[in-house]
Amino acid sequence: MKFTITLQALEKNAVLPINYQYPLSSWIYKVLEHGDPVLAQLLHQEGYAEGKRRYKFYSFSELRTVKHRIEADRLILLHPEIHFTIHFLAEQAAQVMVMGLFKESGSFFLGDKTSGARFALRSIQMDMLPPLGESIDLFTVSPVVVSTIVDTPEGKLSREYLRPFDEAYSPQIIANLERKFAAAQTAGLISGETGKPHFELLSNEAKEKKIDLMAGTPQYTRVRGYKYRFRLHGSPELLKLALLAGVGEKNAMGFGGVEEIRILRD
Repeated sequence: MKFTITLQALEKNAVLPINYQYPLSSWIYKVLEHGDPVLAQLLHQEGYAEGKRRYKFYSFSELRTVKHRIEADRLILLHPEIHFTIHFLAEQAAQVMVMGLFKESGSFFLGDKTSGARFALRSIQMDMLPPLGESIDLFTVSPVVVSTIVDTPEGKLSREYLRPFDEAYSPQIIANLERKFAAAQTAGLISGETGKPHFELLSNEAKEKKIDLMAGTPQYTRVRGYKYRFRLHGSPELLKLALLAGVGEKNAMGFGGVEEIRILRD
């Protein structure tokens, strides 16, 4: 299930951090908590497990603005409306999101310690997925993060972010989807088989984006992701998983959201 959420800033030329992913993910969690505190806590603390990995099975896009300008690490809104899309694999979580949004009365703050603004919910639109075949052309609506752990010359472990053109990238994307599929199947969120998953890059180049998460805290980390177009092959259930839960890592933090290219061209 897909939602398009439109927010309206309550002040002129509102200023947001350019690295808004963590504040936005925190607001989404608060909305889920308003809808069902027990489910929100389950998603936040446990998620859906596959081995040692845990997934929340939702993904969301970057913020889309009518008009803005960027100054240093700040995003200045020159029009009060912003919107984004969020996808849920679990229907229960989608229903809770709706309940939470209807309980979101008044205004709320979105930002970090440096700057931010108060917003109000303007509208919410719900859309169902169209019928799916065994391949789909997709466009990333938030950067896809793929990483691996490597040994450094000093004998320490370090996280290395892969580029879409790296040889190991495609196998990592598919392995991640297969792990998510297994977790979703165990949770009863999906059925059937994965088919024969295959990732095919359609873009001649990919846009790199470096994003700071939780800046100014001990948990600070810089994440590197990429935006591009690609074709994904697999069973309809696997393609549904990719569209709703996202591809790559850190989906619930604002990474790996995708949409069908045909839809974006309408």
